[in-house]
Amino acid sequence: MEADPTLMSYADLHGEWENREISIFGVVKSFISQLSIGQELTKVSMPSIFLMPYSILELAASRYLKYIHLLISAQHEADPVRRMSIIIQYFFSCVRDGNFTKKPYNALLGEVHKCFVNYPSIDGNSTSQARFIGQQVTHHPPLTAFNITTTEGISLDCNVQFSAKFHMNSVSVVTAGAISIKIPVIDANGQTNIENYIIDKGLPDALVKNVIFGTRSIYWTDAVDIMCKDTNTSATLHFDKNEYVKGEIYSYNEDDVPQHQASLKGYISDVVNIDYLESKSSEASSATKSSSKKSKKKKHHHKHHTSGPTDTILIDTKTLNPNQTLYPRQTDTISSLVVWKDVTKNIIAGDMAASDVVKKEIEDEQRKRLQKTKEEEKRERTYFKFNDQDELWEFKGPNPSN
Repeated sequence: MEADPTLMSYADLHGEWENREISIFGVVKSFISQLSIGQELTKVSMPSIFLMPYSILELAASRYLKYIHLLISAQHEADPVRRMSIIIQYFFSCVRDGNFTKKPYNALLGEVHKCFVNYPSIDGNSTSQARFIGQQVTHHPPLTAFNITTTEGISLDCNVQFSAKFHMNSVSVVTAGAISIKIPVIDANGQTNIENYIIDKGLPDALVKNVIFGTRSIYWTDAVDIMCKDTNTSATLHFDKNEYVKGEIYSYNEDDVPQHQASLKGYISDVVNIDYLESKSSEASSATKSSSKKSKKKKHHHKHHTSGPTDTILIDTKTLNPNQTLYPRQTDTISSLVVWKDVTKNIIAGDMAASDVVKKEIEDEQRKRLQKTKEEEKRERTYFKFNDQDELWEFKGPNPSN
């Protein structure tokens, strides 16, 4: 896949537009007066002054693709408890930048976003690639499906749904939809076994305070569970104010009795420490050391891309090296970077009136399309198809026509 150097997404960038003051006068004051307590904001056409200059699909790609290389070390880790810690490390890298001061565009039905990253392979002698394809598969409720596939055979699939409710001077963000991460783990004999890690929420819930008046503050809330039935391990992560997190990792014996394996705590914007308990088998410990010796020479060339958690530190965000997101030529009928480009340009320039005009034209066009949508078309999109048995949208592949 080749990149188009003319394309970029503001979901990958930070700028003054993120924290512009929201005026309560004029159109904004009129808009706020129409909102009721507990109203679902994803069903409301928001003025541009409340919006980030990118689509929800672009945001998903930026979060989940930027540090996808962290999962590589899980393929070569012999201890299942430490493999679970690598999954947690990656998840924290996805949620560490919790900017909900404003909301992204509600994606259009059928909207597509494609991008990719290149990074050094584990042997240090070649380049690996991870590709992202996301699509807005339903409009009400708004549901985004996306897939990431890497050169190493790692895959990530997600059906994610966000709801944001208005509470006078605060907004609560609730997430639904699980992430499935499949890791082809290579054992000591060179055999590959696929392990499936299910994260029950794509992101923790969040609360944004002082949306209109006062100093805005944002923090994650609630808990997230991770389960791997292939290794009988699980983790529970509890999120609190100031990006503080604590959690536990468990394994389960043949009688399904949980055994405490590790504890973690810290700040996902800084350092999260981990304490492994003395309960892993000597066999697993020995295998870990053996695997480490075998792969040491391969890893040291690009340690920043393959290093997993240490014996005491789960993640240190100061040492993270993000991949640069690249964008191929956009060929889909409704591409995020194409359909929203004029809205984005006006928001960045601070011309909210012009942005609102273009945004209304786009939304009016969508209403016309929705009226023409046939019932049988509602269960299948270009890249995803609804699985009635599992009740989720499945990826059909990068070239579904084939």
